[in-house]
Amino acid sequence: MEFPKNPTGPTRRSMLLASAGIALASALPASALAQAAKVPTGPIEITTGTSPGGTPDVLMRRAAKILADEKIVTNPLVVQNRTGGSWMTAANFVLNKRGDDNTVLCIAQPILTTPITQGLPTVYDKIVPISMFIQGDLILAVRPDHPAKTMKELVDAAKQRERSVKVAGAQAGSTDHMVTALVEKAGGVKFNYVPFDGGGAAQAAFLGGNVDMIVMTPSEALPLAQTNKARLVAILSNTRRTEPEFKDLATAKEQGFDVVWGQAWGLAAPPGADPGIVKFWDDAIQKLVATDAWKAMVREMYLRSEVVPASRAVAHMAELHKLHHAVLSEIGLAKAPQ
Repeated sequence: MEFPKNPTGPTRRSMLLASAGIALASALPASALAQAAKVPTGPIEITTGTSPGGTPDVLMRRAAKILADEKIVTNPLVVQNRTGGSWMTAANFVLNKRGDDNTVLCIAQPILTTPITQGLPTVYDKIVPISMFIQGDLILAVRPDHPAKTMKELVDAAKQRERSVKVAGAQAGSTDHMVTALVEKAGGVKFNYVPFDGGGAAQAAFLGGNVDMIVMTPSEALPLAQTNKARLVAILSNTRRTEPEFKDLATAKEQGFDVVWGQAWGLAAPPGADPGIVKFWDDAIQKLVATDAWKAMVREMYLRSEVVPASRAVAHMAELHKLHHAVLSEIGLAKAPQ
């Protein structure tokens, strides 16, 4: 996962090290890592905090199918959607399953950000991270009738009149909101951020011509670009994507704006997880990402699958928390735990 430079947080070097999973402290004692895997007995629930069809739900269902089809995990796997509280319903369900061998939690951004924005106790340091193994890039897009054809032209347009460029996104503190704030800072401009009840509503407002800009994943952006419903102006990764569909889309960094941000997903076990269960899942994920079926899914959805294993997962999550807290603090959305 890639993240931006932030003067109030870690340095660019530390963020790149975190992204690559290099030189991070072990998540578990050496004795735990050396322990044999413990195979759970009976069905396993993969808990997610999103509705059916949301990206984390889709990713976990694809992972569960491949794990079963390839006989990597022979237990019945059930993806359960426990929505509400911006993922806190799902998180609390798993937090209350202490030591349960048959429950894992999908890690998504709200596991980090919701406690920060709502002043709740942190979650990332109470669950037992197993692996972060899916990453996604983000793209800035404008309406096809907008004059900007590049990120520089978009920033120049915003400089003409403060808050004249309207940006559609999900609720305050969402990925869309953080990206908007990072672009504002890098460009020295102020946008008019318009929050909607989820990404679907934000995209509907964009397509309806009610806003100028939106933040999307490559798989969301491509069909809109191909049908002339959106113009892509930048990808927020360190390097360009290599697929023919995106190879000509310049990064924000190439265009002079140091904005690098993305999304990442993974799995965690409940508090007090048996080290053998962590080993079981760590091994399973390593086998999962090596399958042809998984590699095809990653290509199909324009994702990446760089594994941060259990040996580094705790430190990696702590670094991600620092980065998100720094950005949310800068835009005035971080609250102290009550």
